Amino acid sequence: MLWPLLLCGAASLVVILRLLLSYGDRRRCAWYVQLAAATSWYLPFTIVFILSFDFSSTLYRICEHDCDEPLGYISSPFTRRLWVGLYWSMYLLTWVVLPIMMSYVDSGAFTFRDRLRESAWSNLQFYGVSGAVGLLVVGYIALTRGVFGADLVAFFMALANFWGLFLVITFMGFGLVAIPRKLWFRGDLALELSKIEGRAMAYKDKAYDSALELADAASEVRQVSERVSSTDDLRPCVDRVLAYCPQQHSPGRSVQNTHSTSHVPAEITEAYLAMLHNRIKHAVLKEERDRWRWSRSARRAFFLQDAIASRGNPNRQLVSSLGPWNRWTLARRSAAWWWYIALRPVVFRALSVAAALLSISILWSELTFGVASQFSVVRHVLRALGLSYLAIEATSIVFVAYMCLCAYSSVMKLRIFNVYSLESHHHTNERSLLFCGAYLCRLMFPLCYNFLGMAGSDSTSDVTEFSKFMDQIDLVPVLGEQSNRAIPVLVMIPAALAFFNVHGRVMDYFSIDRVARTAPSPD
Repeated sequence: MLWPLLLCGAASLVVILRLLLSYGDRRRCAWYVQLAAATSWYLPFTIVFILSFDFSSTLYRICEHDCDEPLGYISSPFTRRLWVGLYWSMYLLTWVVLPIMMSYVDSGAFTFRDRLRESAWSNLQFYGVSGAVGLLVVGYIALTRGVFGADLVAFFMALANFWGLFLVITFMGFGLVAIPRKLWFRGDLALELSKIEGRAMAYKDKAYDSALELADAASEVRQVSERVSSTDDLRPCVDRVLAYCPQQHSPGRSVQNTHSTSHVPAEITEAYLAMLHNRIKHAVLKEERDRWRWSRSARRAFFLQDAIASRGNPNRQLVSSLGPWNRWTLARRSAAWWWYIALRPVVFRALSVAAALLSISILWSELTFGVASQFSVVRHVLRALGLSYLAIEATSIVFVAYMCLCAYSSVMKLRIFNVYSLESHHHTNERSLLFCGAYLCRLMFPLCYNFLGMAGSDSTSDVTEFSKFMDQIDLVPVLGEQSNRAIPVLVMIPAALAFFNVHGRVMDYFSIDRVARTAPSPD
C-alpha cells in the first residue's frame, strides 16, 4: 500500500516548507534557491518513514508464518528504485548543484554569465586540487588492487559513506546530549531568563557594530554614485548597488569622511562594483539579523520577567506591560499563566526525560554496534514487538526521527565565521540555506546505514533493499565494513565533550565572545 508512504511524504513536505518559510525570505530568495533548498532539505527527512517501511516490509517478506501485510508495505522493486533515485539525487545535489549554486548566489557580479563564470571558477579551483589528489589515490588503488568499473563506483560510494558516517557520529553525538539538556532548561523560566540576559547586551553591541558597518558601506555607495555620471556605462551597475543601500542610516554619518573615502579607488571598475555589491548585500542582512536578535532577546527577557513576577498572582493570570501581551483577554491571560507557571515546567521536564532515555539507548547501541550487536537496546526493543508490524513501524519511525533530530539540529546550529548560520524570522541568507541542505544530504544515507546496524539482526538488516543497494561498499578495503563498524563507537567523544561543556569552558578560558555559542535557536 502506497498511501501511508504518500501521506508521510506529504506531511514531511509541509514540515520542511514551514521550516524554510521561517528561516528564508521569499522576497529575497530567488525561485531556484527556494527550489534547491526545499529539495535538499526534504530528501534527508524522507528516510524517517522510507527506512522504517523498508525494515517492516523486509520482516514481512522473510516471515515464515501466516503474517498480515504491514500498513506501510512497499514492494521490493519499488523500494530498490526509490533508494537508487534518492542516493544519486543526493549525490548530485551535494557535490555538484549546491556548491555551484552557493558560489553563484554569493557572487556580486551583475550578469548571469559573469556570476556563473565566477561560480564555476571558484569550484574548479577547489575540485581541481582535490580532484588531482583523488586521481592519484584512485590511480594507485586501481593499479595495485585491480579496482575498475563497478568496483570503482563502490569505492566512491564507500568514501562518501565513510565521510558521511563520521559527520553523523559527530553531529549526532552532540545532539544526543544537547536536546535533553535544552528541554530540561526550557522548563525553568529563571534559568532561561538568566541565559537571555547574559547575551542580550552582547547582541546590543553587535547590533550597533553592524549598523556602523552598514552605514560605512552605504556611505561608500553614495560616494560612488556621485562620481559615476548618468551617461557612464557603469551607471546601471551603480543603480543596482544603490538599490540595496538604505535611504537613511544615521550611525554612518559620523563615519563617512573618516573611513569610506579611502575605500573608493581612483578608478571605479565593474570588478570593484561587484565587490561593493556583495559587501552591501551582506551588510544589510547582517544589520537586520543583529538588530532582530537584540530586539527579540530584549522582548523575551522582559516577558519572562513579567511571567516570573506573575507566579504569585492570586487571580492566576499572566500580567505584562508589553504588547501584544497587555492586550490579551482575561481568558488568554489565565491560559498563559497555567501554561508558563504550572504546565510548562512539567511538560518540558517530561520531554527531557523521554529524550534522555532515547539518547542513552542510542548511545549504548552505538557502543555495541561493532562489538556485540546482540546487546543493542534498539535491536531488543524492536525484537520485543514480535510480528506487530504497525508497532515496529511506529517504533522505527521514533528512533530514526530522533536520530535525525539530533544530527540535523546540530547542523542547523552551526555558525561559521558569521557567514553560515540559520536564523529564524526570515533572517537567513541564501548561501546558508543551501549550505545546510548540502550537509543534510551528506548525513542522509550514513544515518540509514547506522540505524540498520543497530536495529536489525543479521538476517533482517542484510536483506532490506537499502542494504542490498549499499552492500557493495562493504567489500571496499579499509573504507568498507571495517570502518563502518568502528566509527560508531566514536560517538562517545562528541557526547562527552557536549556533556561536560568542554567547548564552552575553552571559549570562556580564552574570553571568546559567548554569542557565538549561545545564539538563539528558533522556537
